[in-house]
Amino acid sequence: MGEITPAAESEGAANGYTALAAKLQAMQQAADALLEQAEQVASRMRRNANAAVTLADLCAAAEVDPRHVAVIGDVSLAFGRVAGGGRQVAAASEAVSEAAGHLRAQHRVEYGGIHAAAAASRARQAKPGFYRQT
Repeated sequence: MGEITPAAESEGAANGYTALAAKLQAMQQAADALLEQAEQVASRMRRNANAAVTLADLCAAAEVDPRHVAVIGDVSLAFGRVAGGGRQVAAASEAVSEAAGHLRAQHRVEYGGIHAAAAASRARQAKPGFYRQT
């Protein structure tokens, strides 16, 4: 591996079957939490944008200085951009959650049987990475 990222073997048991499954589950849960928060922010910003549009309309009807009405319109646009960004974050976190879930399932399919056999064996098992060819 490179200088920044240490080789996987250097973490020892932290790369074992159950440890990796736990890391993937934690990643999926964090992505799910981020998705929920991003959706909440996007929804709140959309409501704020709509409220700013209504306020601008009311101010225009009350013949408020057009500069002030324009600034309120700018605020509405800014809220709309934040809502769009929140939706993008939500979409990205949903993709990460799905990918982590898929990877967890694949990891279970590929290594679950090996882990079960190793756990049932009385023989001491080599650390993760021992059989890795270099």
